[in-house]
This record gives sequence, structure tokens and C-alpha cells, in this order.
Amino acid sequence: MKAYFLVWLKLTVQQFQSQIANSRVAALIFIFGKVFRLASAFLMLYVIMDKAKLIAGYTLSQAILILALFNFVSTVSQLFMRGIYIFRQKVVDGTFDFYLLNPLSELFYSLFSYTDPIDLMLIVPYSLLVAWAANNAGYPLTFPTIVILFCVLLTVFTMIMSWHILILAIGVKYLEVDNTIMLYRDLEHMAAMPINIYGKFGSAIMTYLFPFALMATIPANLVFKLQSPAIMLGFFVLAMLQLKFALYIWTSSLKSYSSASS
Repeated sequence: MKAYFLVWLKLTVQQFQSQIANSRVAALIFIFGKVFRLASAFLMLYVIMDKAKLIAGYTLSQAILILALFNFVSTVSQLFMRGIYIFRQKVVDGTFDFYLLNPLSELFYSLFSYTDPIDLMLIVPYSLLVAWAANNAGYPLTFPTIVILFCVLLTVFTMIMSWHILILAIGVKYLEVDNTIMLYRDLEHMAAMPINIYGKFGSAIMTYLFPFALMATIPANLVFKLQSPAIMLGFFVLAMLQLKFALYIWTSSLKSYSSASS
């Protein structure tokens, strides 16, 4: 694990140096875009709540916490797994061949070799936003609550990583990654609102098939004491099963890979 961390840290530092050297303005525009998108989401939520008063039984302050949790978890997952956005090019130009020859895992390089330092800087303000939203909703974050939310974050990160591995496997076999990951992102944005609004069938899909319920609604329910923390044991088992299945598909896809030269 130490070797993987040192390699990841080195790659992240190099990526930061590259961004600063190429265009400082681009970094500022990226941060502005993130802030603008977040502000737009909050504005939309205020407009909806002004008309509906309640969304699936949640008040405005509770819905704000769900949105804040979603943005935090989404940013953390994209922070570490941005390598998926350039994976197709790596397969096409033959870089993936060198991943296979490297002593470290080719899956590690495919997923974690393109960490965006700007997203890393946004973690702190997004964390403070979650704390503010929880306090504003009347549920200040205590130490036990933070521990529970950390366990939720590990579980949902495992499930998100499983889906990213499946998408990478599709990329190895069919060279189709970009559209697949963007479809995943579009579905992910549905979790910015309480998943109860999608009905029983939609909620079940977003809870047990995709990890979207764990991104915001379920951790918010734990904060609101609407669900027992014991429910996380079942989700942890589900996350491990999804990861095992994703790794099996990934291994199977590698067996059919014939390298860029052929």
C-alpha cells in the first residue's frame, strides 16, 4: 500500500505542476464552474421548495443537507477516479500496454493515475458546507455521527469504484468508455434530490443496484435518525459483492485484450 500511495502522490504532484505551468486561468475557470454549478443546484432547490414546501417529506433545510452530502461524495469519488475519463485514449494509443507491464496493478493506473488537484482543494469547503447544512437543519455533527458518515463514505466509495471498474472493463473489450461514464454521471445527478421522489421501484434501483442512495439520502437519514446505523452492515456486504463481481469482469476482459499493436 505504501508503494501505491507514493506513486499516487507523485502522479498528483506532477498533474498539479502541469496544470499550473500550462494555464493558471484554466484552473480558476474550473473552480468557478464548480462553484457556479453548486450555486445553481441550491437555487433550483430553493425554487422547488418554495412551491412544494416539502420534497418527499423532507423540509428545505433537510433537502439542503442531502444536496450538500451529494456534492461532497460526488467530488471525493471523482477526485480519485478521474483516470476513467482518459482511459479510452490510453487503450487506443498503447499506453495501457505499459500499464500491463508495470509491477503495480494496471487497474490502479487506469483508475487513480489522473487525480485532479483542484478537486482536492474543494474537499475542505465542501466538508464545511456539509457541517453547516447539518447544523442549519438542527442536527449538528457529533463525533459518533462523523464516524457513521465516514463508514458510509467508505461503503459508497467501494460501490462507486465497482461501477467504474465495470466501465473500464467495457472499455477494454469494446473501446467504449466516454459515453458510458457520462451516462453514469447523468444517473448519479438524480441523487442530488431525496430518492423517495422516484417511487418504490426507482428508489430500489438507486439503493440496491446503483450506489446513489448511499451518496446522500441514506447518510442524511442516519443524521436525522430516520434509519438505524445497523443498515450499513447490509450495504457493506452488498458493496463487497459488487466489488468482487466487478473485479471478475475486469479480469475476464483482460483475457480478451490483444494490445494496441494488434
